[in-house]
Amino acid sequence: MLYTVDVNSTLMNEFKKEVKKIGKNENEVLSALLQEYLEDLKDSEDLDKAIEESDGEFYSSDEFWDLVGV
Repeated sequence: MLYTVDVNSTLMNEFKKEVKKIGKNENEVLSALLQEYLEDLKDSEDLDKAIEESDGEFYSSDEFWDLVGV
């Protein structure tokens, strides 16, 4: 599949420079970046849902471990 996206030329030049410096393929790097971004979006959705469904009680990690008896 081929997508066309209008990206700021300064950003694109910086991207190309960095990718070239590390010796990677631009398409592979873009693919990996998109995958990571999609995972972040999904995690953000899950977090928002968890917050909505919570009872409003939040605990520090120390309080949590005390509650579970560890």
